[in-house]
Amino acid sequence: MNENNDVFTKEEREEARRDEMRELLMNAFDGTSLLYEIYKKRGWLDKILTDKILSMDKDALYLSSQVADICETHDYVIKNKRRELLEYINPTQMGEGNSKIYKHNYISVFKLKMIHGLTGEGSEFTLPQLKEIIYGNITKSTTEQKQDAGNDMMFQMMKKMEQFDKFYDMVQSGEFFNEIDKRAQESARRLMLEGTKDDEVKEKVLEIYEKIISPDTDLTEKETFLALFNDLENEYPGQAYTIKMYKNASEDRINRFRQDEREMYIRKVKETISDLLDDYESAKSENERNLIRDKLQKIGRDNPDLSFEIRYWFSTIGKEKKKKGFFGRIFS
Repeated sequence: MNENNDVFTKEEREEARRDEMRELLMNAFDGTSLLYEIYKKRGWLDKILTDKILSMDKDALYLSSQVADICETHDYVIKNKRRELLEYINPTQMGEGNSKIYKHNYISVFKLKMIHGLTGEGSEFTLPQLKEIIYGNITKSTTEQKQDAGNDMMFQMMKKMEQFDKFYDMVQSGEFFNEIDKRAQESARRLMLEGTKDDEVKEKVLEIYEKIISPDTDLTEKETFLALFNDLENEYPGQAYTIKMYKNASEDRINRFRQDEREMYIRKVKETISDLLDDYESAKSENERNLIRDKLQKIGRDNPDLSFEIRYWFSTIGKEKKKKGFFGRIFS
């Protein structure tokens, strides 16, 4: 063991671990995963075999926030896409109810990486289209009738295929990807044209979506508009997936807006604390200083979730002024 450490540098050992993860992922997905073959056929493997992916620990279980970092996206994006393809991603579930959490091994993380790269704004597929590629039919409702044989053909064929050479021949001939492209186009066509009410639904969901992404609506208004999608799902059950697609996109935008609003609020609190410390420094009487202390204490009471940050900002901002005694009086 020590001998090997002397022979190989740290960089060489890390490269060996990345090579091992690359081999594990290729063994698990190459020739068996529809999504992997899309990346492979189009020369996109470098988009999913990133340094962060190859640096995963094969024995580790990752939380959603860690998965988001590995996949280079936001936590809420991972949660939304996992919810839509939970059976395929197959994370480890721990706890129940509100305390339920999901943990992901390297296989589940890599599936999420592939899903994220193929869906989202500006991507080639929507989540419903990807579900059809994976499962073979666009809906998974228990109230659905028997699956159409044509919709089910691709997935069932891959699922039951016993010999890899058959699958390889399909890839080489282009039949496999022709079928995928055909299915994606058919899925898109059905999402846009299904039933006589599609145009009416599209107009309504676009109107709601535009109000949600508008800078002229506040967070409360956006959340009110979001609830309208539930009414549309009840009114137009046949167009549920079209409505769901816009609803998920709207939830993503609201989450981003909420995060931006929160960051702006935190920045404002920090600036207020800085200004009050400057006022304290220039105060000419004990009465003025007491008023400033009251204001700072009120900020702490009004923002209990920022208690640690407020203490940290205070100690950082006031470090040069050496206000440790003052700090203790305010937050004790």
